[in-house]
Amino acid sequence: MNNILFICIGNSNIIGDSLGPLVGSFFQSYKNNLLNYYNIEIQGTMENPVGYKKINEILENIENKEYTKIIIIDSALGDEKTIGKILFNSSYLYAGSGVNYGKKLMGDIVIRGIVGKNHNNTKENIKELTNVNINIVEETALKTITTIIPILTV
Repeated sequence: MNNILFICIGNSNIIGDSLGPLVGSFFQSYKNNLLNYYNIEIQGTMENPVGYKKINEILENIENKEYTKIIIIDSALGDEKTIGKILFNSSYLYAGSGVNYGKKLMGDIVIRGIVGKNHNNTKENIKELTNVNINIVEETALKTITTIIPILTV
Protein backbone atom coordinates (compact mmCIF):
# COMPACT_ATOMS: atom_id res chain seq x y z
CA MET A 1 0.00 0.00 0.00
CA ASN A 2 1.18 3.52 -0.78
CA ASN A 3 1.80 5.75 2.22
CA ILE A 4 1.27 9.42 1.46
CA LEU A 5 2.01 12.27 3.84
CA PHE A 6 0.36 15.65 3.35
CA ILE A 7 2.09 18.50 5.17
CA CYS A 8 -0.38 21.38 4.99
CA ILE A 9 1.42 24.40 6.38
CA GLY A 10 -0.21 27.54 7.67
CA ASN A 11 -1.94 29.42 10.42
CA SER A 12 -5.70 28.95 10.44
CA ASN A 13 -6.12 32.28 12.27
CA ILE A 14 -4.60 34.31 9.42
CA ILE A 15 -6.76 34.24 6.29
CA GLY A 16 -3.88 34.53 3.83
CA ASP A 17 -1.93 31.79 5.58
CA SER A 18 -4.83 29.34 5.89
CA LEU A 19 -4.59 27.68 2.47
CA GLY A 20 -2.63 24.67 3.75
CA PRO A 21 -4.90 23.98 6.74
CA LEU A 22 -8.01 24.43 4.56
CA VAL A 23 -6.76 21.84 2.06
CA GLY A 24 -5.68 19.57 4.93
CA SER A 25 -9.14 19.74 6.51
CA PHE A 26 -10.76 18.80 3.22
CA PHE A 27 -8.55 15.75 2.79
CA GLN A 28 -8.95 14.78 6.44
CA SER A 29 -12.75 14.85 6.08
CA TYR A 30 -12.91 12.96 2.81
CA LYS A 31 -9.76 10.84 2.67
CA ASN A 32 -11.60 7.54 3.18
CA ASN A 33 -14.07 8.31 0.40
CA LEU A 34 -11.61 9.73 -2.10
CA LEU A 35 -8.59 7.53 -2.14
CA ASN A 36 -9.26 3.98 -1.05
CA TYR A 37 -5.94 2.65 -2.33
CA TYR A 38 -3.72 4.90 -0.25
CA ASN A 39 -2.79 5.17 3.38
CA ILE A 40 -2.94 8.93 3.89
CA GLU A 41 -1.55 10.86 6.83
CA ILE A 42 -2.41 14.53 7.09
CA GLN A 43 -0.44 17.02 9.13
CA GLY A 44 -2.11 20.43 9.23
CA THR A 45 -5.85 21.15 9.37
CA MET A 46 -7.96 24.11 10.40
CA GLU A 47 -8.39 22.54 13.87
CA ASN A 48 -4.77 21.46 14.22
CA PRO A 49 -2.62 23.69 11.99
CA VAL A 50 1.06 23.23 11.26
CA GLY A 51 2.61 26.60 11.90
CA TYR A 52 6.26 27.49 11.54
CA LYS A 53 7.12 26.36 15.06
CA LYS A 54 5.55 22.90 14.62
CA ILE A 55 7.53 22.09 11.47
CA ASN A 56 10.56 20.78 13.42
CA GLU A 57 8.34 18.26 15.23
CA ILE A 58 6.95 17.01 11.91
CA LEU A 59 10.42 16.76 10.37
CA GLU A 60 11.54 14.57 13.27
CA ASN A 61 8.51 12.28 12.82
CA ILE A 62 9.08 11.96 9.06
CA GLU A 63 12.49 10.39 9.65
CA ASN A 64 10.87 7.52 11.56
CA LYS A 65 8.42 6.50 8.80
CA GLU A 66 8.56 5.53 5.16
CA TYR A 67 6.34 7.41 2.76
CA THR A 68 5.74 6.73 -0.91
CA LYS A 69 5.06 10.43 -1.44
CA ILE A 70 5.37 13.55 0.65
CA ILE A 71 3.15 16.39 -0.54
CA ILE A 72 3.71 19.85 0.93
CA ILE A 73 1.08 22.56 0.59
CA ASP A 74 1.49 26.19 1.64
CA SER A 75 0.17 29.60 0.74
CA ALA A 76 2.54 32.10 -0.80
CA LEU A 77 2.80 35.68 -1.94
CA GLY A 78 3.76 36.59 -5.50
CA ASP A 79 3.26 39.14 -8.26
CA GLU A 80 -0.23 40.58 -8.58
CA LYS A 81 -0.71 38.77 -11.90
CA THR A 82 -0.05 35.38 -10.24
CA ILE A 83 -2.61 35.71 -7.42
CA GLY A 84 -4.89 32.65 -7.51
CA LYS A 85 -2.36 30.51 -9.37
CA ILE A 86 -0.86 27.27 -8.08
CA LEU A 87 2.86 26.62 -8.39
CA PHE A 88 4.32 23.10 -8.38
CA ASN A 89 7.82 21.83 -7.98
CA SER A 90 9.28 18.49 -7.05
CA SER A 91 11.92 19.32 -4.50
CA TYR A 92 11.59 21.75 -1.65
CA LEU A 93 9.82 24.73 -0.11
CA TYR A 94 11.09 27.41 2.23
CA ALA A 95 8.18 27.70 4.68
CA GLY A 96 7.75 31.22 6.04
CA SER A 97 10.04 32.87 3.50
CA GLY A 98 7.51 35.64 2.81
CA VAL A 99 7.80 36.80 6.41
CA ASN A 100 11.56 36.29 6.81
CA TYR A 101 11.75 32.76 8.23
CA GLY A 102 12.47 30.24 5.51
CA LYS A 103 12.60 26.71 6.93
CA LYS A 104 13.49 24.21 4.19
CA LEU A 105 11.12 21.25 3.67
CA MET A 106 11.75 18.50 1.14
CA GLY A 107 8.85 16.87 -0.68
CA ASP A 108 8.00 14.82 -3.72
CA ILE A 109 5.34 17.34 -4.69
CA VAL A 110 5.45 20.91 -3.40
CA ILE A 111 2.42 23.10 -3.99
CA ARG A 112 2.27 26.80 -3.29
CA GLY A 113 -0.96 28.69 -3.80
CA ILE A 114 -0.45 32.40 -4.47
CA VAL A 115 -2.98 34.25 -2.32
CA GLY A 116 -1.61 37.80 -2.22
CA LYS A 117 1.02 40.27 -3.39
CA ASN A 118 4.63 39.97 -2.23
CA HIS A 119 5.82 43.41 -1.13
CA ASN A 120 9.38 42.19 -0.44
CA ASN A 121 9.01 43.66 3.04
CA THR A 122 8.27 41.51 6.09
CA LYS A 123 5.93 44.00 7.75
CA GLU A 124 3.97 44.62 4.55
CA ASN A 125 3.79 40.89 3.77
CA ILE A 126 2.34 40.12 7.20
CA LYS A 127 -0.21 42.88 6.64
CA GLU A 128 -1.00 41.43 3.20
CA LEU A 129 -1.62 37.95 4.65
CA THR A 130 -4.05 39.35 7.22
CA ASN A 131 -5.97 41.32 4.59
CA VAL A 132 -6.30 38.67 1.89
CA ASN A 133 -9.84 38.14 0.61
CA ILE A 134 -11.12 34.80 1.89
CA ASN A 135 -12.64 34.07 -1.54
CA ILE A 136 -9.14 33.98 -3.04
CA VAL A 137 -8.01 31.46 -0.43
CA GLU A 138 -11.11 29.29 -0.92
CA GLU A 139 -10.83 29.35 -4.73
CA THR A 140 -7.10 28.56 -4.58
CA ALA A 141 -7.77 25.72 -2.12
CA LEU A 142 -10.40 24.26 -4.47
CA LYS A 143 -7.95 24.45 -7.42
CA THR A 144 -5.32 22.77 -5.27
CA ILE A 145 -7.64 19.95 -4.23
CA THR A 146 -8.92 19.30 -7.74
CA THR A 147 -5.33 19.26 -9.00
CA ILE A 148 -4.01 16.85 -6.36
CA ILE A 149 -6.68 14.14 -6.74
CA PRO A 150 -5.78 13.22 -10.35
CA ILE A 151 -2.05 13.20 -9.49
CA LEU A 152 -2.64 10.66 -6.74
CA THR A 153 -4.80 8.37 -8.83
CA VAL A 154 -2.18 7.96 -11.58
